[in-house]
Amino acid sequence: MESVDITLALPAYNEADNIRSIIEDSMDALETLGRSWELLLIDNASTDNTAAVAQSVADDDARVRVIRHDRNRLYSGSCATAVRESKGTYVAIMDSDGQATARDLPRFLDRLGSGANLVIGWRRDRKDPRSRLAVSALFNWLGKLYLRYPHHDLNCGFRVFDRSFAAVADIRHEINLSNPELYVRAVLADLDVAEVEVQHFPREGGGSSHNFLRSWRLFQDVNRYLRILRRELRA
Repeated sequence: MESVDITLALPAYNEADNIRSIIEDSMDALETLGRSWELLLIDNASTDNTAAVAQSVADDDARVRVIRHDRNRLYSGSCATAVRESKGTYVAIMDSDGQATARDLPRFLDRLGSGANLVIGWRRDRKDPRSRLAVSALFNWLGKLYLRYPHHDLNCGFRVFDRSFAAVADIRHEINLSNPELYVRAVLADLDVAEVEVQHFPREGGGSSHNFLRSWRLFQDVNRYLRILRRELRA
């Protein structure tokens, strides 16, 4: 497998309205780094034209690949595909909803260059409605309770890691989260986890993969997931 310096993976589900601009802006950001790169669009069995729009970009640039799931594997499944398919010395997984920007990659790469193996973003100035902020605050509290998570933002949709971490990033749980399990895999492998601030933008199209109207079921799922991860940490 021919390696590149950086893989940027974009998990996507029904982002047809956003995806072309997100891919093109990400390609521009990657070009400014002066390193070799690839961009993976992980289409999680979208029911709209997300994959077709992304493929039209890939047809014009061999560094862009579209990978389509045959069924919806939830967010963690898209992240698992990104880890498995990546060729980069450094691997970035960034949400494709337009709320993050690949122009923040230098912040992550600087921290990785200083010795970190996994760097997770911190949306310090979030542009989300109060309902999402409240749910995120609850998730963060649960992460500290169950996992002793030491950083600010348990569910930021932007994280970057090196090959040492990729080798142990065995994502086993199917859920619309990934950072808690990534953190646990790093701790169990005695790898360094760090945090950097990232920009955050209002969502202008598409829809969240979380169903916040079913908040009690969501709480139960996340609570169960974190309890399982705590047992893995203690094993």
